[in-house]
Parts: sequence; C-alpha cells; structure tokens
Amino acid sequence: MSDEEIKKEDLFTAIKHGHLWPSSKIKEELEDIMNGDHSFRWDSEDKYHYVYDNECYIFVGDKKIDVRCDRENVFSSNVHIEYDIKSEADIKSAYELFKSMTMECEED
Repeated sequence: MSDEEIKKEDLFTAIKHGHLWPSSKIKEELEDIMNGDHSFRWDSEDKYHYVYDNECYIFVGDKKIDVRCDRENVFSSNVHIEYDIKSEADIKSAYELFKSMTMECEED
C-alpha cells in the first residue's frame, strides 16, 4: 500500500503504533459493526477489551482479534481462532464467526 492510498489519519496511526490497527481502532470498528447488539467489557486487569455472549468471546488486541468458544456440546466447542487485522473485512469476519458461535444449538 503506497502512502497515497493511506489516509492521513491512518498514516499517523501507523507512525505512532507501528501498524494501522491498534486495539482502540479495532474496537471502534467493531462497535460500528455490532450496532449495539453487544457491548465491550474490560478484563480484570484493565488491559484489553472483550465481548462476551453465551460462553463465547472476542478479545481485542493490537493488530489482532481472538475469537473463542468455551461452550460444550456444540460444533465450535473449545475453538480458538486468532485473526490478524489488515482491513475492516477481517474485523467483520471475526465478528460474524463470533455471532455464529453464540447461536449454535447444543447437540444431543
């Protein structure tokens, strides 16, 4: 990506953080995508944001999102996937996976 394709705001972010996707920017993008369906919480040490629903989590960090399902008896039981964030599409994909995990029906 050339400097001409990067917005000035993104260029400053890259200079400040060494990459385009600090956790604060990922969190903002996720909030837009979630459209009020979920809300962020802080971990016990106030180090990172996460979203929780039905024993599934999204953890937001610099340059990445971790999606985890701690549910039992579902297809996604104990799944943990890390997304390296390079675009808004990566954030949307991570959130779509999270939503699908929360809606899975338990197997008999």
